[in-house]
Amino acid sequence: MSQIAKHLRANEKVLSSGKPVKAPFIFPSLAAIPFGLIFLAAPIIWMREDIQIPWGAGWWLFGLFFFIGFGVSFGPLIGQLMRYRNTEYAITDQRIITQTGAIGLDTRSVDLDRIQEVYVTVGLVDKIFGTGTVLAVSAGYVPVVTMVGTGTGAVVVPFRPGLSSLKEPYEVHKLLQEALEKARRSQAG
Repeated sequence: MSQIAKHLRANEKVLSSGKPVKAPFIFPSLAAIPFGLIFLAAPIIWMREDIQIPWGAGWWLFGLFFFIGFGVSFGPLIGQLMRYRNTEYAITDQRIITQTGAIGLDTRSVDLDRIQEVYVTVGLVDKIFGTGTVLAVSAGYVPVVTMVGTGTGAVVVPFRPGLSSLKEPYEVHKLLQEALEKARRSQAG
């Protein structure tokens, strides 16, 4: 809990913390590779057909297709690998804290008394790797610029801190539910 520890309050007790499982966290980013390979293959096929392209527009177009293909193929994978390195979560007796980011860090937290619903999702990738995601839904207000440009308004937008690619999602769900019940009892009494 290296980076999240500095965000803890003085009287806050960590109930659970960790990182996602690497393989299912990164696996969905591999879906872009076949589409990028089309961009990578197009200039190579084009070059084989007409080798006599002078140094000019043909090479510029080749480079453009190559870099687009490389970016589409491997950009999401590289980004997700960088994001994995910075991804951590913590459940405390007061709130949920999540942190992620490829280059910069995005740290979010939601107090337990703001959480309305907690549930587990297990998708196809999670089934393959034996993992799951714990989602906690809480409502918050976000300023929104109106389409006409007459000012700003406030709308209720659910904030869903997600603890993705967890090895034991149902255990984390149970722990979070118990922390929620305890927080509600202490708030009521």
